Amino acid sequence: MSQDANDLRMLLDRAAIHDVLNRYYQGIDQGDAGKVRRCFTEDIVAKFDDRPLVRGLDALMDNFFVFKAQQSGDWKITTHFMGNLNFNALESDVAETETNAIAFLVLPGASAMAKEQVAMRSLRYLDTLRRTKEGWKICVRQHTLDWSCHVPASYAVSLGQRLTKRPEF
Repeated sequence: MSQDANDLRMLLDRAAIHDVLNRYYQGIDQGDAGKVRRCFTEDIVAKFDDRPLVRGLDALMDNFFVFKAQQSGDWKITTHFMGNLNFNALESDVAETETNAIAFLVLPGASAMAKEQVAMRSLRYLDTLRRTKEGWKICVRQHTLDWSCHVPASYAVSLGQRLTKRPEF
């Protein structure tokens, strides 16, 4: 393959990997477990902070407490922003990335008089991705919480109130 073809392949792979990571954050924030599930391989191995190692896609999906917290109302809404995406390796059908992200979690007030709180979290993801017949997917993940703080929220809509479809004009 020519150098130009190699460069083009690398750029297309980087864009596809970026899209997978964006879909993951979007799926988390939309409460769409199916969208999140499609970002990972069946044999995923993942470690989240100080929780036990997770092996396999079903175990991973059971480990995501974000969906339970959204459904129960323990978290009103989440918003994730993907920051720096570094490609530590990208060769053939395997890539290693490091992604920094900021997550905002709106927590309802403990009582009718208590203000909602926003938990702000600085997250880091060390991922290994593999090219599959469906495209790039995460096959190894290390998630770390680097720091966190809570501040009062001045306004927050719930996941149910969030507009997810474009209006028809």
